[in-house]
Amino acid sequence: MTAYPMVLQNLRAANPGRRVLEITTTAGCIVRCSYCPQDKFVDRQRPVSQAKHLGLQDFQRCLARVPTATDINFAGYSEPWLHPECTRMVEHAYARGHDIRIFTTLVGMNGSDVRRLQMLQFRAFVVHVPDDGTYMNSRLVGRSYLNVMRRLLEANIPSIRFVVLGKVHPDLADIIPTKTLERLRPLSSRRGRLDPNIIKPRQPVVGTLTCIGKQQYRNVLLPNGDVTLCCMDFERRHVLGNLLRDEYEYLFEGPVFREVIDRMNGMDGFLLCRMCEFANPQTLECCMVADQQS
Repeated sequence: MTAYPMVLQNLRAANPGRRVLEITTTAGCIVRCSYCPQDKFVDRQRPVSQAKHLGLQDFQRCLARVPTATDINFAGYSEPWLHPECTRMVEHAYARGHDIRIFTTLVGMNGSDVRRLQMLQFRAFVVHVPDDGTYMNSRLVGRSYLNVMRRLLEANIPSIRFVVLGKVHPDLADIIPTKTLERLRPLSSRRGRLDPNIIKPRQPVVGTLTCIGKQQYRNVLLPNGDVTLCCMDFERRHVLGNLLRDEYEYLFEGPVFREVIDRMNGMDGFLLCRMCEFANPQTLECCMVADQQS
């Protein structure tokens, strides 16, 4: 959905110990952000499952396995409100006692959704505002979209934040107060999966590493119930389990997660984290200090 700019990183870093389950409601996204490797996700997801949407009943079954101490984040690999039942999913997760986070472009949302959402409280509500077409599909900003944006501004949701990458869409420039907009740039190369003309990938991290914000505990639910390691794993390289059949704790006790942790600790083998901007290389000196403090 978004490029995970600095504001999103800061929101994650603010509570590094909390577990989060991100919800990918659809396989495929019409917003078509140029810095989002959407095609790579769809190409890897389609051979596994033909499910284009996460069914409401399947979502409820998956969520029944998730402890309420885990935040539910409607973001994932696509715009959440491209799913017609997204607001019902939010309401269901909220009613179960989960803290809710939302990252949305508003594409697919309508006035009824806004009225229902303003009745809830959110840990975070971030709106990725469409730009002038440099990075996003600007044709999605029509009369209906402008009405939703106006209603959302009138709703005065306390935790809401507006971010834009590049120049704001001209039809939105007079609607969203300039002082409320945070102007950002793409932060992550999606682990080297993006066009280097947009953002250059980092050099692979060798040896032991840690993850800023503990992203390994901020996993992503896919429309078929599979759970991938984190928001950067668009190509399903580390699938931890499936919440339609596995308990939530299995995601962190199963062989895939244990293998990820072993490789973060320096074991040989493929690890997507090595190309990620969230990866923090650990020197021998740092490891010795950590051992002394533990």
